[in-house]
Amino acid sequence: MKTTHLGAQISGLLSSLVKSKVSRNLLEGQLEKYMRQKIIKNEESQVSEIVRHYRFFALWAMYKSYIRNIDKGNISSEVIKRTLDTLLNSVLLEKNATKESRQNFLNKYGMYPPGFFTISPTKKCNLRCAGCYAASSPETGTTLNWSLLNRIIEDGYSNMGMRFFVISGGEPTMYKSESKTIFDLAEKWNDCFFLMYTNGTLINKDMASRMADLGNITPAISVEGYQAETDERRGKGVFQRIIKAKDNLISYGVPFGLSVTATKKNINTLLTETFYDYYFGEFGATYMWVFQYMPIGRDFSKDLMITPEERLQLHTLQDKLLKEKEYFVADFWNSAPMSNGCICCGRSGGYFYINWDGNIMPCVFVPYYHENIITLYNSGKSLSDAMFSPLFVKGRAWQKNHLGDKNNPGNLLTPCFYRDHYKIFYENAQQSQVLPENEEADEAFHSKEYHDFMLEFDHKLEEMASPVWDELKKDVGFNT
Repeated sequence: MKTTHLGAQISGLLSSLVKSKVSRNLLEGQLEKYMRQKIIKNEESQVSEIVRHYRFFALWAMYKSYIRNIDKGNISSEVIKRTLDTLLNSVLLEKNATKESRQNFLNKYGMYPPGFFTISPTKKCNLRCAGCYAASSPETGTTLNWSLLNRIIEDGYSNMGMRFFVISGGEPTMYKSESKTIFDLAEKWNDCFFLMYTNGTLINKDMASRMADLGNITPAISVEGYQAETDERRGKGVFQRIIKAKDNLISYGVPFGLSVTATKKNINTLLTETFYDYYFGEFGATYMWVFQYMPIGRDFSKDLMITPEERLQLHTLQDKLLKEKEYFVADFWNSAPMSNGCICCGRSGGYFYINWDGNIMPCVFVPYYHENIITLYNSGKSLSDAMFSPLFVKGRAWQKNHLGDKNNPGNLLTPCFYRDHYKIFYENAQQSQVLPENEEADEAFHSKEYHDFMLEFDHKLEEMASPVWDELKKDVGFNT
């Protein structure tokens, strides 16, 4: 009862704040103070104080980024209402039956279920980007059929209590099966919230209007920097098509974000504040996800991967953007202090990945697997069974060991099961006899050059990141 009452208070307060500037002037300071007290000062929390600090700054930046676009008129009142109903109430506050499903999972398996999964329902894409992790193209069109896709969502919804789903690809807006699209999926599961990674080039007015009507799906559009960087990797004219897409979304009041891959080619751009000022200001983005280039996928290149020095420089800037400019910028690696470490392998509250073939992997960026959802369903099993495949179990054991405890947390600036600790991943994968997702993954796994490169990177990162992590802990009162 107490938790339900608290959730209702938060929901009511936020509803007033997002709908009225007058309310914000009167109550926003009260909300910030309340959130600081409930998140940072919560000594009963099972996570360390440094994680609680980052979670507060992340949630506050998310709120402020959303508010900025409401005040610009970029988000419609109807979409605001649907976002409060789904993202806030269903996902963040768990006001529906999700708690019961999660408790049932705990009772059965001895751990809470993952919070969401990412699924790529089609490999097909209208672009052919250099270094694409999915190696997508217009010709490669492997697609999950609608009945199977819907069954997978229902499995996560009912058996794991999920109300948040991430759609990737390929290009999700090209998905079509049994006359159904991704937007039909969002319509069917209307008490859930969907984040869709897209190249944005196909978002016309009709598509933007459909997203506005649904109100429970947000597109994260891929850019590589400005026009020159984006067109170089994605194709001539792509950036201008993205401009048209964001104009269509704004005209219908749909909040959107950006997805940026950090590479050696664009790192200097990503290390300037003006880049983020442009996209959160003039461009109108509400959030930004940064994915540091991983040496997997089509024509993987060690030369595209940013160095440990550049990664830590990016972390310093991202900290400033989050805490001082209140931009919601989340980096899949550098933001591990807000997620309490690596979130892959189906950990409690974390996630896992399913590709267009039905292969179930620990992470979008770990192209190895044991289980396939089609095989599991044909044998009378479910997604829950995949959470206990050898690689997933070994991955979660490593996470727990690396994380330490709340009073002495491990280095969350080296969180990645695959890239930051490749030696351990490789040994676990060998012992588990994993299957590669594609030929590139198979080649990498058996390449001494690749193996040596990854170990060298990890050693240098650990050497450089350790003193930075120690300073971050000191800032919140840990003795090191």
